[in-house]
Amino acid sequence: MSNSITIQQTLNWLTAFITQRPTTGVGGNANEPALTSANYVMQTIVAPPFRWEWNRINATSAITTVVGQSDYPISLSDYGWLEKATLVNPNPVGTTPPNFELEIFSVLAKDGERNRPQKIAVLLDDNAGNITFRLFPVPDDVYTVDLAYQKAPIKAAGLNTSWAPIPDKLAFLYERGMLAQMQMTYNQQLGLSNLEIFFRQLVGAADGLSEMERAIFLEDALRPIRMRQTELQTATRRK
Repeated sequence: MSNSITIQQTLNWLTAFITQRPTTGVGGNANEPALTSANYVMQTIVAPPFRWEWNRINATSAITTVVGQSDYPISLSDYGWLEKATLVNPNPVGTTPPNFELEIFSVLAKDGERNRPQKIAVLLDDNAGNITFRLFPVPDDVYTVDLAYQKAPIKAAGLNTSWAPIPDKLAFLYERGMLAQMQMTYNQQLGLSNLEIFFRQLVGAADGLSEMERAIFLEDALRPIRMRQTELQTATRRK
Protein backbone atom coordinates (compact mmCIF):
# COMPACT_ATOMS: atom_id res chain seq x y z
CA MET A 1 0.00 0.00 0.00
CA SER A 2 1.53 3.29 -1.12
CA ASN A 3 2.48 6.05 1.32
CA SER A 4 4.26 8.36 -1.10
CA ILE A 5 2.72 11.78 -0.43
CA THR A 6 4.76 14.06 1.82
CA ILE A 7 3.48 16.68 4.24
CA GLN A 8 5.25 19.33 2.17
CA GLN A 9 3.37 18.26 -0.97
CA THR A 10 0.10 18.68 0.89
CA LEU A 11 1.19 22.15 2.01
CA ASN A 12 2.12 23.07 -1.56
CA TRP A 13 -1.41 22.16 -2.64
CA LEU A 14 -3.34 23.97 0.07
CA THR A 15 -1.54 27.34 -0.14
CA ALA A 16 -3.80 28.23 -3.05
CA PHE A 17 -6.76 28.04 -0.67
CA ILE A 18 -5.27 30.34 1.98
CA THR A 19 -4.27 33.12 -0.45
CA GLN A 20 -0.60 32.09 -0.41
CA ARG A 21 -0.17 32.97 3.25
CA PRO A 22 2.74 31.31 5.07
CA THR A 23 2.34 27.90 6.69
CA THR A 24 5.87 27.73 8.13
CA GLY A 25 8.17 30.16 9.86
CA VAL A 26 5.30 32.02 11.50
CA GLY A 27 6.55 33.96 14.52
CA GLY A 28 10.08 32.91 13.64
CA ASN A 29 9.34 29.23 14.39
CA ALA A 30 10.68 26.89 11.71
CA ASN A 31 8.13 24.46 10.22
CA GLU A 32 5.34 25.92 12.35
CA PRO A 33 2.38 25.86 12.52
CA ALA A 34 2.40 23.29 9.69
CA LEU A 35 4.37 20.53 11.43
CA THR A 36 2.37 20.47 14.67
CA SER A 37 -0.86 20.71 12.67
CA ALA A 38 0.18 17.71 10.55
CA ASN A 39 0.94 15.67 13.65
CA TYR A 40 -2.43 16.62 15.13
CA VAL A 41 -4.22 15.47 11.96
CA MET A 42 -2.28 12.18 11.85
CA GLN A 43 -2.92 11.46 15.51
CA THR A 44 -6.63 12.18 15.08
CA ILE A 45 -6.91 9.73 12.17
CA VAL A 46 -4.97 6.93 13.89
CA ALA A 47 -6.17 7.39 17.48
CA PRO A 48 -9.08 5.45 19.06
CA PRO A 49 -11.80 4.69 18.25
CA PHE A 50 -10.59 4.28 14.65
CA ARG A 51 -9.61 0.79 13.55
CA TRP A 52 -7.69 0.54 10.28
CA GLU A 53 -6.55 -2.60 8.49
CA TRP A 54 -3.36 -0.78 7.38
CA ASN A 55 -2.50 0.13 10.96
CA ARG A 56 -3.20 -3.24 12.58
CA ILE A 57 -0.61 -5.67 13.95
CA ASN A 58 -1.48 -9.31 14.57
CA ALA A 59 1.00 -10.54 17.16
CA THR A 60 0.66 -14.33 17.20
CA SER A 61 1.64 -16.00 20.47
CA ALA A 62 2.64 -12.66 21.94
CA ILE A 63 2.12 -14.06 25.43
CA THR A 64 2.91 -17.53 26.73
CA THR A 65 1.25 -18.03 30.08
CA VAL A 66 2.79 -19.47 33.22
CA VAL A 67 0.61 -21.35 35.67
CA GLY A 68 -0.23 -19.02 38.55
CA GLN A 69 1.16 -15.86 36.90
CA SER A 70 -1.29 -13.07 36.06
CA ASP A 71 0.95 -10.28 34.69
CA TYR A 72 3.06 -10.41 31.51
CA PRO A 73 5.43 -7.63 30.39
CA ILE A 74 5.82 -7.64 26.60
CA SER A 75 8.04 -5.48 24.39
CA LEU A 76 5.82 -3.84 21.75
CA SER A 77 7.55 -0.70 20.50
CA ASP A 78 4.69 0.31 18.18
CA TYR A 79 1.79 -0.49 20.51
CA GLY A 80 -1.16 1.89 20.38
CA TRP A 81 -4.25 0.18 21.76
CA LEU A 82 -5.67 -3.32 21.98
CA GLU A 83 -8.43 -4.41 19.60
CA LYS A 84 -8.72 -8.17 20.16
CA ALA A 85 -7.08 -10.87 22.22
CA THR A 86 -7.42 -14.61 21.65
CA LEU A 87 -6.49 -17.28 24.17
CA VAL A 88 -5.13 -20.35 22.39
CA ASN A 89 -5.41 -23.67 24.22
CA PRO A 90 -2.87 -26.09 22.74
CA ASN A 91 -4.43 -29.07 24.53
CA PRO A 92 -8.22 -28.79 24.32
CA VAL A 93 -10.10 -31.51 26.17
CA GLY A 94 -13.34 -33.04 24.88
CA THR A 95 -15.63 -30.43 23.37
CA THR A 96 -13.60 -27.50 24.71
CA PRO A 97 -12.73 -25.26 21.75
CA PRO A 98 -9.03 -24.52 21.22
CA ASN A 99 -9.51 -20.74 20.93
CA PHE A 100 -11.31 -18.25 23.17
CA GLU A 101 -11.75 -14.53 22.60
CA LEU A 102 -10.74 -12.68 25.76
CA GLU A 103 -12.88 -9.83 27.00
CA ILE A 104 -10.91 -6.58 27.03
CA PHE A 105 -11.04 -4.39 30.15
CA SER A 106 -9.40 -1.07 30.93
CA VAL A 107 -8.13 -2.43 34.25
CA LEU A 108 -8.40 -5.70 36.17
CA ALA A 109 -7.84 -6.69 39.79
CA LYS A 110 -5.37 -9.45 40.55
CA ASP A 111 -7.07 -12.81 41.08
CA GLY A 112 -5.70 -15.69 43.13
CA GLU A 113 -7.94 -18.45 41.81
CA ARG A 114 -6.53 -20.45 38.92
CA ASN A 115 -8.71 -21.09 35.92
CA ARG A 116 -8.83 -20.57 32.18
CA PRO A 117 -8.33 -16.80 31.60
CA GLN A 118 -11.38 -14.98 30.30
CA LYS A 119 -10.34 -11.32 30.51
CA ILE A 120 -7.34 -9.18 29.63
CA ALA A 121 -6.29 -5.61 30.40
CA VAL A 122 -3.28 -3.38 29.89
CA LEU A 123 -1.92 -2.93 33.39
CA LEU A 124 1.10 -0.74 32.68
CA ASP A 125 2.64 1.16 29.76
CA ASP A 126 6.06 2.64 30.53
CA ASN A 127 6.07 4.82 27.37
CA ALA A 128 9.25 3.03 26.29
CA GLY A 129 7.60 0.21 24.34
CA ASN A 130 7.07 -2.13 27.30
CA ILE A 131 3.46 -3.13 27.89
CA THR A 132 2.33 -5.24 30.85
CA PHE A 133 -0.86 -7.23 30.30
CA ARG A 134 -2.92 -8.78 33.09
CA LEU A 135 -5.00 -11.94 32.63
CA PHE A 136 -8.01 -12.84 34.76
CA PRO A 137 -8.40 -15.41 36.25
CA VAL A 138 -4.82 -16.49 36.82
CA PRO A 139 -3.89 -19.13 34.20
CA ASP A 140 -4.32 -22.72 35.30
CA ASP A 141 -2.35 -24.09 32.35
CA VAL A 142 0.09 -23.07 29.65
CA TYR A 143 -1.70 -21.09 26.93
CA THR A 144 -0.63 -18.61 24.29
CA VAL A 145 -2.35 -15.31 23.62
CA ASP A 146 -2.64 -13.71 20.18
CA LEU A 147 -2.92 -9.91 20.26
CA ALA A 148 -4.44 -7.75 17.54
CA TYR A 149 -3.64 -4.10 18.17
CA GLN A 150 -3.53 -0.75 16.44
CA LYS A 151 -0.12 0.87 16.13
CA ALA A 152 0.57 4.17 17.88
CA PRO A 153 0.77 7.29 15.69
CA ILE A 154 4.21 8.15 14.35
CA LYS A 155 5.17 11.75 15.06
CA ALA A 156 6.62 13.44 11.99
CA ALA A 157 9.93 15.19 12.62
CA GLY A 158 9.92 17.22 9.42
CA LEU A 159 7.79 18.30 6.48
CA ASN A 160 9.55 16.12 3.90
CA THR A 161 8.36 12.90 5.56
CA SER A 162 5.36 11.02 4.21
CA TRP A 163 1.97 10.65 5.87
CA ALA A 164 2.74 6.98 6.61
CA PRO A 165 1.17 4.82 7.83
CA ILE A 166 -1.88 6.58 6.33
CA PRO A 167 -2.15 5.30 2.73
CA ASP A 168 -2.36 7.58 -0.28
CA LYS A 169 -5.91 6.40 -0.93
CA LEU A 170 -6.98 8.35 2.17
CA ALA A 171 -5.16 11.53 1.16
CA PHE A 172 -8.51 13.34 1.07
CA LEU A 173 -8.69 12.97 4.85
CA TYR A 174 -5.40 14.60 5.81
CA GLU A 175 -5.74 17.16 3.01
CA ARG A 176 -9.06 18.32 4.44
CA GLY A 177 -7.71 18.22 7.99
CA MET A 178 -4.65 20.29 7.09
CA LEU A 179 -6.72 22.75 5.08
CA ALA A 180 -8.94 23.31 8.10
CA GLN A 181 -5.97 23.78 10.44
CA MET A 182 -4.28 26.32 8.16
CA GLN A 183 -7.51 28.22 7.49
CA MET A 184 -8.12 28.54 11.23
CA THR A 185 -5.09 30.86 11.35
CA TYR A 186 -6.65 33.35 8.95
CA ASN A 187 -10.40 32.69 8.72
CA GLN A 188 -11.86 30.81 11.68
CA GLN A 189 -15.33 30.46 10.21
CA LEU A 190 -14.01 28.82 7.07
CA GLY A 191 -11.56 26.70 9.07
CA LEU A 192 -14.31 25.47 11.41
CA SER A 193 -16.50 24.52 8.46
CA ASN A 194 -13.72 22.45 6.91
CA LEU A 195 -12.87 20.92 10.28
CA GLU A 196 -16.45 19.67 10.52
CA ILE A 197 -16.18 18.19 7.01
CA PHE A 198 -12.91 16.51 8.05
CA PHE A 199 -14.52 14.81 11.05
CA ARG A 200 -17.52 13.68 8.99
CA GLN A 201 -15.29 12.29 6.23
CA LEU A 202 -13.14 10.54 8.83
CA VAL A 203 -16.13 8.79 10.37
CA GLY A 204 -17.45 7.89 6.93
CA ALA A 205 -14.16 6.29 5.89
CA ALA A 206 -13.79 4.23 9.08
CA ASP A 207 -15.51 0.92 8.31
CA GLY A 208 -14.71 -0.64 11.68
CA LEU A 209 -16.91 1.67 13.77
CA SER A 210 -20.34 0.79 15.10
CA GLU A 211 -23.16 3.29 14.64
CA MET A 212 -22.95 4.18 18.33
CA GLU A 213 -19.19 4.81 18.09
CA ARG A 214 -19.75 7.04 15.07
CA ALA A 215 -22.43 9.02 16.86
CA ILE A 216 -20.39 9.46 20.04
CA PHE A 217 -17.26 10.54 18.18
CA LEU A 218 -19.12 13.07 16.05
CA GLU A 219 -20.98 14.50 19.01
CA ASP A 220 -17.76 15.02 20.95
CA ALA A 221 -15.86 16.37 17.94
CA LEU A 222 -18.54 18.75 16.67
CA ARG A 223 -19.67 20.21 20.00
CA PRO A 224 -16.70 22.61 20.40
CA ILE A 225 -16.95 23.55 16.72
CA ARG A 226 -20.60 24.52 17.14
CA MET A 227 -19.79 26.52 20.28
CA ARG A 228 -16.98 28.43 18.56
CA GLN A 229 -19.14 29.12 15.49
CA THR A 230 -21.84 30.57 17.73
CA GLU A 231 -19.29 32.77 19.51
CA LEU A 232 -17.97 34.10 16.20
CA GLN A 233 -21.47 34.82 14.90
CA THR A 234 -22.37 36.66 18.11
CA ALA A 235 -19.18 38.72 17.95
CA THR A 236 -19.91 39.62 14.30
CA ARG A 237 -23.44 40.81 15.11
CA ARG A 238 -22.15 43.06 17.90
CA LYS A 239 -19.81 44.93 15.59
